[in-house]
Amino acid sequence: MRRFHETAFILMIATLLTGSAFFCEPVQAGRSSWEAGVRGGWSFNDEDESFSQIDLFVNDGLPWSWQWGSAVQVDTQLTAAVGILDGAGDEGVAGSLGFEFVFGSSAGKCPFQLRAGSALTLISEDEYGDEDLGGPLQFTHNISLYYWFLENLSTVARVQHMSNADLYSENPGVNMVMLSLVCRF
Repeated sequence: MRRFHETAFILMIATLLTGSAFFCEPVQAGRSSWEAGVRGGWSFNDEDESFSQIDLFVNDGLPWSWQWGSAVQVDTQLTAAVGILDGAGDEGVAGSLGFEFVFGSSAGKCPFQLRAGSALTLISEDEYGDEDLGGPLQFTHNISLYYWFLENLSTVARVQHMSNADLYSENPGVNMVMLSLVCRF
C-alpha cells in the first residue's frame, strides 16, 4: 500500500507541474489569488504509530491584510484540503477547512513566505493499529515556509500538529513534517 501512496504522490506532482505550465499566470499586485497544490509527509511521534499523509489542497486569498513595519506584509487566506491518512496499515480520509496568516515582503522581492494557521479537520477513521485518535473531529495547526522559485510555483516545508483538543478521552495527537508543491493562479 505504501508503494501506491508514493506512486500517487509522484503522479499528482507531475500533473500539477504540467498544469502549471498552461494555466498559471503571474500574479498582479493587489489582486487576490488562489493556490492549488499537493503535499505529503510523515509523522515524527516518538512512541506512537507511524503515520503518513497525502493531500490535495487549495488556498484562497481573503481581503484582510496589514502592513507590519515597513518591510512585512501580513495577508490572510482560507485553506481547504482533502487527503488520505495512513497509519499501521489502516487508511482513512482526512478533510480540513481553515485559516492562515501569510507573512511576506511588502515589496514583493523576497521569494520566501512564512505561514501559520489552524484548521478544523474531520477524519473518517480514528483508530490506526494501537493508536486511538479519539474521534472524527480534530484540529490541525501548522507553520510553513514557502519558497517561490518561480513567480507562480513554490515548494513548501510544513510542520503540523493534529489533535482533538481533549474533546474525547483519547488525545495522542499526530505531529508531521510535510513537503508540498504549490501553483498560484
